[in-house]
Amino acid sequence: MTMVDDQRIAALLRSAPVPEPRVDLDRAIRDGRRRRRRRRVGGIATVTMLAGLGAVGAVQVGGIADEPAPVPPAIAASPTASVSTAPARSLTCAVALLPQPTRGSVAVATGVDPTGRHIVGDIGTGNEDGRVVLWTDGRGTVLPAAARHGAAVNAGGYVVGTNGDGTGWVYRGGTLRFLTTPPGYDAVLVYAVNGRGDIAGTARKADDTPRAVLWSVDRPQQYRFLGRTGSAATGITEDGTVLGTMGDLPYRWTPQGTGAKLAVPDGYPHASVDSAHGNWAIGMVPGAARGGTVQMLPVRWNLTTGAAILLPYPSASGIAGNGDLLVDDGAPLIVAVDGTSRRLPGLPEVRSTEAGTYSANGISDDGRTVVGAVYENQKRRPLVWRCT
Repeated sequence: MTMVDDQRIAALLRSAPVPEPRVDLDRAIRDGRRRRRRRRVGGIATVTMLAGLGAVGAVQVGGIADEPAPVPPAIAASPTASVSTAPARSLTCAVALLPQPTRGSVAVATGVDPTGRHIVGDIGTGNEDGRVVLWTDGRGTVLPAAARHGAAVNAGGYVVGTNGDGTGWVYRGGTLRFLTTPPGYDAVLVYAVNGRGDIAGTARKADDTPRAVLWSVDRPQQYRFLGRTGSAATGITEDGTVLGTMGDLPYRWTPQGTGAKLAVPDGYPHASVDSAHGNWAIGMVPGAARGGTVQMLPVRWNLTTGAAILLPYPSASGIAGNGDLLVDDGAPLIVAVDGTSRRLPGLPEVRSTEAGTYSANGISDDGRTVVGAVYENQKRRPLVWRCT
């Protein structure tokens, strides 16, 4: 996610606000990826909003299905969340560097599986040479060079991602396989994989028209569409529930393919979903425009009740299956559903105390494993926090 090893990441960086490099590079790249994803897969654009669609299509294997299905009404949104100053449940967190199995001054852990055992990341120099790395039980393996930009890893250690040319891939048990790009579409963007091996992503036509797609780890050459043209899939839970957008509205599809709108926080006409775990999802709504840039505000959805809660933080980089929120505000913070929170510690040997020295990018389902990076002496090194 912090690699600049092809045109895809170069474009991502150009779309992000220009920060002080030492302070917010990781956040700028992550925000740039979100901005680029919304522009290309039908979510919220930074300036122009795509028109929403009022129906969701039926699921079809290997072809396009445009037959509309009824859409249940959205559940009313809840108010903005409050912040608690009380400490979180009694846990002790320790931080450690992950080993680097290949050389590179830009090394970042970008995601972790629900169990906390498998970690995915990128290592390179920033000169179009980045490699995807999978750490299992702390041991790193460099994936084949044909795999770039790892997006997610599941509890089986299967990694998915998208190359700079828009080709999706899955790495399983030492073997790299490529996902089929549906006919009529030029590229795909792969975002998530669950424990069953369901892979969620979005296909894109030459005119940037998107459509939500599912693949399988077992059958990467087969696919099925979700929803109609204009849909996007950006997350998937362990039971096969898919989260994403339909036009500029947040959406959820059941494992059977039935779609429904998610609520949008009061006062905000649009929203997009970034990721989902357990009965929770996080995303963004467009806030006020500042200096020609729309400020994106984080939202958390309770998928059990349907409530959408506007969060009082600058950004949210992850959501755990238990609802714990990962806030990457320069000093990584975990916030529980009840509002209690805990700061993650730094490395004793790292003297810098500047905001942005540490970045946090992924969290396990129990909220006890977090992955990210530390920046010092012009280098980024991959980290893991474990709480007991």
